[in-house]
Amino acid sequence: MARPWPDGDLHAKASAITDALEAELRRLGRWAERRPPPEAFENMGAFGGRTMAFEQWIQFVLLERIREIVRTRAVFPSSSQVGVYAVRELDGDQDADELRSLLSTLDWIIEHRGESPPERALEPAPVPGDPNRETITLGDTTLPAVIHTLIGVLPQFEGEDLEDQLRTYDTFLHVLSPAVRPELSALLREAAAAAKDPASRARIERAAHDVAAGGHAGGD
Repeated sequence: MARPWPDGDLHAKASAITDALEAELRRLGRWAERRPPPEAFENMGAFGGRTMAFEQWIQFVLLERIREIVRTRAVFPSSSQVGVYAVRELDGDQDADELRSLLSTLDWIIEHRGESPPERALEPAPVPGDPNRETITLGDTTLPAVIHTLIGVLPQFEGEDLEDQLRTYDTFLHVLSPAVRPELSALLREAAAAAKDPASRARIERAAHDVAAGGHAGGD
């Protein structure tokens, strides 16, 4: 559902979204009254996946960072992928539709420097297992749009988190035609080039090679 975000600059819109995110987490009963221990914020991985629930990361990392940027009128990052990640992390959670929509809106507003998104930008992309993904059928010869969005966050993952992400692409490979393998391999190579961690870069490059050769992205 589209929201009437306030007129004004990026900081004003981001502030409004943080308030909406807090309200939605409280409505869902997922707002924590107790802060995770300090060690949970050390080596927590992308989106807090190693040490805390995604909703905890939203509350104690994302919202706090945004509110600090708004308070100090600091510069926002040039891109945001939290909405893209939410599509996968909250897959199948029907109660979280509004939460996904808000996070997707945050991505849009940050990347478009405060421009309000069109209504279609609030709809999450279909993912494996989503009953709304009618466009993905056995033997399809084109990659679904969600793969392109998932590729955007892949360089942020390391270790076991990265392996879990790579197995997602194997889910698609079991359904789609082998004709998609060259394109998926090329996308994986782009993700590898964007990875800052050398081990992650090498692992994604190996996945790209294996996919092109008819193998799997995840696993040995």
